[in-house]
Amino acid sequence: MLLLNTILVVLEPGRENQPAWLQALAWAEVLQAELTVLVPVAPDVKPGLELAPGLQDMAAHNAEVAAGHWLDDLLTEAPAGTSRVVVATQNVQDTILHEARRFQADLLVLAHDGVADMRAFLRHLPSPLLLVRNGERPSILGGALGAGAEDAPHRLLNLAVLEHLEVLATAFGAGRRILSALPNPTELVPLMGDAYAASYVASDLEKSYREGIEKQVDKFGLTNEDVCVMPGRPDVVLPALVQRERVDCLLLGTVARHGLAAFWLGNTAEDILPRVEANVLVLRPQDYFDPS
Repeated sequence: MLLLNTILVVLEPGRENQPAWLQALAWAEVLQAELTVLVPVAPDVKPGLELAPGLQDMAAHNAEVAAGHWLDDLLTEAPAGTSRVVVATQNVQDTILHEARRFQADLLVLAHDGVADMRAFLRHLPSPLLLVRNGERPSILGGALGAGAEDAPHRLLNLAVLEHLEVLATAFGAGRRILSALPNPTELVPLMGDAYAASYVASDLEKSYREGIEKQVDKFGLTNEDVCVMPGRPDVVLPALVQRERVDCLLLGTVARHGLAAFWLGNTAEDILPRVEANVLVLRPQDYFDPS
């Protein structure tokens, strides 16, 4: 079983039937995981008003108490043993990351628009992240496999995606798809050389790439009928395949680059996320586990 034993879900106070809450309940049920609810709240201060330190503490306390009453009502429908924490904060992103580390969460559940700067947030992930757009249980899960997987982190990402896809599809009773963007031969010339590009026509490249993908997925009980590839950039192809295959939850890897590497190379996951109209489970290379 996956090591997803503790789930931390982030909710907005005062909102009923939040999709992130519905997903957290469903995932906690199928994974038999412990559930903790985090509610970050802004201190109860009028915009532009500066308060003395003592009054600031009082404003923070009042905001936490008000949110706490709302949360108590919500938790009447939660599983037994569900934990709660309400934090008054001016920096929601840092608070979420801090609490995820403090609770040693194995899975962080967050609304798709739950933080202002998703790119910076992804680069500091302490755990897998479920970004939620809707609260429906998944009926089809899609695993995004990287095209080249030429280095160790990307190979581990592919394995992490496949392992999570297998276990979660079984837990939810969902179908599985493998989604991938087929590299453009002209884009491979600078990497592989003219001789390599000239030796492949588009159909040969697709056949070779499909065979490579199918070899990876074969030991996970997937067949070539489960593999869906399309030529183009991942940030265009994957959202299109998610829609075409009616995928409810996309499993997507990120290498969480920092500094110059992030600036020059970018991060495919960060480009894809705004375009995917489905829930997304973001995984990291360290989320690979050896089932043996």
